[in-house]
Amino acid sequence: MPGGAEGQIGWASEATPGTGVTVDTFLPFRSENIKQNIEYLDTQTVSARKVLRLTKQGSKTVEGSVTTELPNTDVAELFAHMFGGVAFETGTHTFTPDDLTGEALTIQVGRPASSGTVHAFTYSGCKIATWSLSASVGEIATLEFSVVGMEETTATSLATAAYDATWSPFVFTEASLSVASQTVATVKDLTLSGDNAIENRIRMGSQTSVEPLEIGLRTYEGTVTTDFDDLTHYNLYTAGTETALVAKFENADDDIIEFTLNVQFVGETPEVGGFELLEQALPFRVISSTTDAAGITATLTNDEDAFAFPA
Repeated sequence: MPGGAEGQIGWASEATPGTGVTVDTFLPFRSENIKQNIEYLDTQTVSARKVLRLTKQGSKTVEGSVTTELPNTDVAELFAHMFGGVAFETGTHTFTPDDLTGEALTIQVGRPASSGTVHAFTYSGCKIATWSLSASVGEIATLEFSVVGMEETTATSLATAAYDATWSPFVFTEASLSVASQTVATVKDLTLSGDNAIENRIRMGSQTSVEPLEIGLRTYEGTVTTDFDDLTHYNLYTAGTETALVAKFENADDDIIEFTLNVQFVGETPEVGGFELLEQALPFRVISSTTDAAGITATLTNDEDAFAFPA
């Protein structure tokens, strides 16, 4: 059947960044826009011509993003590539910021043609460059991640997609949030994002990138929007006080995704804009004077098995 409904996406960790492997983890997804960008180098010479005389291909880079609903399963390996560090205990995976060198994904997208054939676009050497989690009242929580990759091929066979029968995305009724160990009962929405400062590295002699690497400090930030209940959270902002923020998603099957952050609120002042209840926007950034893990740690509790990381 032609159309996007036949699309699929899957990934697997590579033993060597840029050496593609067969993808083996699949998730239902909302959209993707991973693509190969080809640079063309046009001659700038003068030769009594009115039309471009010659061009050659330059760099070939891979980049784009995937948006999915925040899943309760088949997400552990993805989180490992988001953070770089993972520790395993029975039923629980703990993720902390760590070096991403030597870690990469092969990502394969199945794109349906009008003929009904699903064509495999396979991207090797992919690093998660940025990620963003969003949850709002009345909505299913979403997870978006962008990648920087090394190569694209359409010569790899399409992998057979298989989905976990227990897949069930988290919704707003399964979310909770606390600030300074106190539950916040009037949260309307939450965003949390990470930027791993990943950059492609095109070098002499090759059209494609050598392993993409981090080039600076990572940033973790977000915003919580609540009813303007009192001055408690506003005072944390005006005083510049660092505080604990915990965002948790838990379903009826005891699958849990929890983010524990040390944050500094960076604004804003509530405003009266009419008859509606006032809102309090609480943009924040993650900060830690001790360890990266003290700044941000994510835990995943479900029935996923431990895995080798790096592969």
